[in-house]
Amino acid sequence: SGNMTVSGEGGTTQTNLQQGLAKVWSFCTDDVITDSLNTSGSTDVDTGKYTITLTNNTATSNVAVSVTCNENLNLNGHSSANSSSTYQIRLKDTSGNGGDANSGSAVHGDLA
Repeated sequence: SGNMTVSGEGGTTQTNLQQGLAKVWSFCTDDVITDSLNTSGSTDVDTGKYTITLTNNTATSNVAVSVTCNENLNLNGHSSANSSSTYQIRLKDTSGNGGDANSGSAVHGDLA
């Protein structure tokens, strides 16, 4: 129930709309969530390492998480330690040192 498909850009293929939507997104100023969808809070784990807690869980921990650093600090964003109810943002420089910065993230996968 609730399935919706739309035509792709070329008009010859169909795309399932629900599968293409981000189920969670957040914008954080350091470890504080300042805007989001489907999040209930964040925890500062370490310098450049934050755990985001979901309001509605995903079906599994096998989700795609994208992370960006929104400041010009030469930091790379990635995710680790995902579960169905949380995911972790990691911001590191090229030497592997954690750094606090504004970041954005999105989760793609099925909700529980």
